[in-house]
Amino acid sequence: MNYYELIYLNRLLKNKLSGSVITNTVSPYKNYIEFFVEGKNNSFRLCFSSAPGNIALFTDSYRGAKKNNTINFFEEIYGVEITDVSIPDTDRWFYIHFENGYKLSFRLFSNRANVFLSKDGVITEVYKEYDEEGEPVPAPQELDLFQVESDISNKSTKNKLVALNPMLPRQNLKDLIEIHELDSADLPKLESFVRKMTGAMETEPSFRLLENGETTLLSENLLPLKTQMVYDDINHLILDRYKNYSRNQRLKQRKSSIIKGLKTKIKRTKSGLKNLHQADKGLERAEKYEQWGHILMANAHIGSVNSKELELDDLYNAGEKVNIPIKRELDIAENAQRYYKKSASAERSFQEAVQRIPKMEKEKEKAEQLLEQAESINNLWEFQDWEKEHEEELKEYRNTDGSESNTEQLPFYTLDIKGYPVWIGKNAKSNDKLVQMAHKEDVWMHARKVAGSHLIIKMGNDKGMPPKDVLLEAASYAAYNSKAKGTKLAPVIITKKKYVRKPKGSPPGAVLVDKESVEMVEPRKPDVK
Repeated sequence: MNYYELIYLNRLLKNKLSGSVITNTVSPYKNYIEFFVEGKNNSFRLCFSSAPGNIALFTDSYRGAKKNNTINFFEEIYGVEITDVSIPDTDRWFYIHFENGYKLSFRLFSNRANVFLSKDGVITEVYKEYDEEGEPVPAPQELDLFQVESDISNKSTKNKLVALNPMLPRQNLKDLIEIHELDSADLPKLESFVRKMTGAMETEPSFRLLENGETTLLSENLLPLKTQMVYDDINHLILDRYKNYSRNQRLKQRKSSIIKGLKTKIKRTKSGLKNLHQADKGLERAEKYEQWGHILMANAHIGSVNSKELELDDLYNAGEKVNIPIKRELDIAENAQRYYKKSASAERSFQEAVQRIPKMEKEKEKAEQLLEQAESINNLWEFQDWEKEHEEELKEYRNTDGSESNTEQLPFYTLDIKGYPVWIGKNAKSNDKLVQMAHKEDVWMHARKVAGSHLIIKMGNDKGMPPKDVLLEAASYAAYNSKAKGTKLAPVIITKKKYVRKPKGSPPGAVLVDKESVEMVEPRKPDVK
């Protein structure tokens, strides 16, 4: 979220929240918290996403709070009237003020986005442990716009614009620079343009979703990129952007495993075809070996020779000699028979190659067609339908993960959860190998405070998390493969592999976890390979 979106959100929520009360606050899943609000005329949810790359604050329609695997937050403000909402002059914070003197502070930037409750300038409760209870409330930064204190002449055009107004939305700058030819503009012209853009966002916003998937508050006059949708207010823009981002992440995850498998198949098939197309060299070898066999048979009367090579008259090139490698432990006739066999083998290889080439060409074309189709789909629901339609064809392309090793060679169990490759350790040594082979952005799981298998959800280099249903299903498998197997509900640690480390000298399977969240799940037996 950028500061200018926050200006309009503040105006909208001031009217909607003032005089209302919060009745409940829960976090149904990681990086997301919901405030259930009873307003003057209706009930609704105030939703906050602190996920890096998808920070959002918006209102949504009312629905009952999820009861399982949730923790209640900020109970001191339940039923207390909201007296005001506010934002600072030049920073991305949002504040909700309560009649009893408490204040909710939303930090809407950085990888430490958070919400916490405070009273009399001291934090009393936090959502995420980026801030600590008892600490003073962080002060928003105060910026003097258009007051550049240092020489910026050597900076890039983008950095010059940001130096003039650090609150500018970054996602539109590249297009603005190109469209308005700002790379050749001097500093006074850049300042004039930034003032014009700032004024437009402050007084004449246009809540647009662009065809390239980005959002903007700038009209088509300033940013003449094609518009996909214009929203009635800022809340609808933020809500739609948040949901689209989540859908796009899910689509990306579902596509990544299949696309990676298809690309690996195409690469291997092309390599195989390259070798097969060189099979005519094998036919040349077959002819040479047969000729050597004939030449040796013509000289079989020589018997045994104590040499690694024999120079003989070339029966196929009059007047020339040919050097034929031989095995000293065999006589001439036996060496001739060896070359007849090598000739027959080379010819068989050639014939097999001729038969395999059309089949492999078809496999390559099929994989290329599927890859083209998969890459062209930009809608999650369309991709799910496409997966279902090609379910049988796609089986062989899943779980390759770009690795040359197949699942039988892996030292742990493997399975697939809705397109996500999953690894489950078999024993302590297997657990060590699993952690060693995992990528830092893979999701790591283990039943809490009991012995059991490590579990990894493969994420490639994706810094996000899988959908909630994938996480919970995987967690249930981690619980089953532990000493908590017989319990009705078991706590399972979930974190990124980068937060898991193995202390030097620790026994097999032992690790330390630096950052974790916990889900309560019912143990379920996985269908592993």
